[in-house]
Amino acid sequence: MRGEGGRIPAAPRAAAPLFAPPGPFWYNRSQPRGTGGRPRGRMKGKGVVPRFPWRGPLVEITRARHIAEVLIRNGLGFLAESLGLTRFLPRGRKRTLVEDRSRAVLSMPERVRRTLEELGPTYIKLGQILSTRPDILPPAYIIELSKLLDAAPPVPVDAVIATIEHELQAPLPTVFATFTEQPIASASIGQVHRATLHDGTAVVVKVRRPSVERTIEADLQLLLSQARFLEGRSETLRHYQLVDIVGEFAQALRDELDYTIEGRNADRLRDRLGDGPVRIPTVYWPYTTRRVITLSEIEGHKLSESERLVAEGYDLHSVAVALTRAYLDQVFVHGIFHADPHPANILVTGQQLGLVDFGVVGHLTRQVREALGDLLYALVEQSADDMVYVIMRLAATPFSGSRDALRRDVQRLLARYYDVSLQSVPIAEFLGEVMGVAFRHRLRLPADLALLARTVVVLEGVARSLDPTIVLAEYLEPFVVPLVRERYAPRRLVTEAVRSARDLEELLRVMPRRVDLLSEQLGRGELTLGIDVRSLGQALRKLDAVVNRLAFSVVVAAIIVGSALILAAGERAAMFRLPFVDANLPVAQLGFVVAGLLGAWLLFSIIRSRGL
Repeated sequence: MRGEGGRIPAAPRAAAPLFAPPGPFWYNRSQPRGTGGRPRGRMKGKGVVPRFPWRGPLVEITRARHIAEVLIRNGLGFLAESLGLTRFLPRGRKRTLVEDRSRAVLSMPERVRRTLEELGPTYIKLGQILSTRPDILPPAYIIELSKLLDAAPPVPVDAVIATIEHELQAPLPTVFATFTEQPIASASIGQVHRATLHDGTAVVVKVRRPSVERTIEADLQLLLSQARFLEGRSETLRHYQLVDIVGEFAQALRDELDYTIEGRNADRLRDRLGDGPVRIPTVYWPYTTRRVITLSEIEGHKLSESERLVAEGYDLHSVAVALTRAYLDQVFVHGIFHADPHPANILVTGQQLGLVDFGVVGHLTRQVREALGDLLYALVEQSADDMVYVIMRLAATPFSGSRDALRRDVQRLLARYYDVSLQSVPIAEFLGEVMGVAFRHRLRLPADLALLARTVVVLEGVARSLDPTIVLAEYLEPFVVPLVRERYAPRRLVTEAVRSARDLEELLRVMPRRVDLLSEQLGRGELTLGIDVRSLGQALRKLDAVVNRLAFSVVVAAIIVGSALILAAGERAAMFRLPFVDANLPVAQLGFVVAGLLGAWLLFSIIRSRGL
């Protein structure tokens, strides 16, 4: 793929491991950890507070102290206490740090949003990702987290210029004919400046903040530590692989730090969408690195500037309709969509809509798009069986629960949308409820589907800010109906038949060899069968516990019998004379005491495990 600004460089080499330290920093670094290792802790109320040694890296300790202070100021001190972060506060600081009274009137979702904004880029991105999970968070939190503002004070221009010259390996005047020192935007990860190439082309240059990577690394280390701590104490979190989810989030955030990935996202969107109603800036690859990206400037008015749009003669209803159709076209026709439709990231430029900021782009395969259409039609047809089938087909993990229970939950979901037409389906709400049902039954749906749900929520809010009367679902049918029809089109059926015939031919070609090999192994007596019994590991662990208790009981009984035999042999046999001390040790009595203690401990463990 080649862009107008030059050849796209090869993908960067694989990044270093996500987290360099061998484990959470509350572990003893010299102590080897196995797969079953868990952090030590102390009881605090109803939870367990991890023990953090003071030997951790200074940047992590400093960051943990700052997070604790921010949580307490925003009225979330209970969270700082439960996570063990208050241990990093000096004793005097603990007494003087109190909640900010101006934030006492805020709701809990608003406090969470303010806290994430104050904590910086890592937590802003975390909040944005959580806003894509309506299956986990209540609607009030989803709406509030969708408002997260990614803004920060500008970096001094000298530091920006130094970064550009270091990355491009050339003095600034030899790269750009002009460079505006005043930034046009400043976010938590990078800031944007206007510039001009020597051929007169107007461009914008986005430069990553100098110290942001170190802060993000410390934050990611804290998040991974807490994830390991929580996963080690929750069967549900272990099932959903919380540590892996944090690792995926860390990788996504690392990708946002790499501007070459953003450049490839922009080129991919432009190649897919072509010269249509949406305009994507050109990436100038000779002036783009991991920390600097140069794009063509799109002149226009942001959707957040509605008054200026009206003054320029634009009809806000027409703009809202064009915006809705443009995003539905990206999702259902092209299978790739700009996943951050914030009003500041969308511009009206002539008769087109310009998009900026391609750090997050969603990808939907044809199978996922078809499944999405099937979900909507199953909703309209009120078919619980069809919806269950589609959900199980979409799941990234095998379904091990009760299909009847899943069907009952789906039936209850359909009842809430009874007699609804395709033109009136609230897409974001419906997708959130579908993901909620899947989550309750431990089914992980594709991450891009959750990203789509969040994109639709934000898109609907932006469209209604332009025209409060617009209903996004009214424009859905022209995109979904062709998708479903195409699935059953004669050309598609012929293509699928040819593919199936090719697979059948391959099977018939190798089948005789496989049968001949099986007959030879059977004749030589070498044929073996592997059987995978469900829950065999759990049954073996229970059996192992039973055998251990039985062996323990035999040992206790042997101590009792042995002590009784020693007593029966007489007083001389019951006393053991310690050499060099001139003292007698009552062996039999000590045996009874040890047996009593061991028996009591065994009985206590049985009662605690509810084995009686």
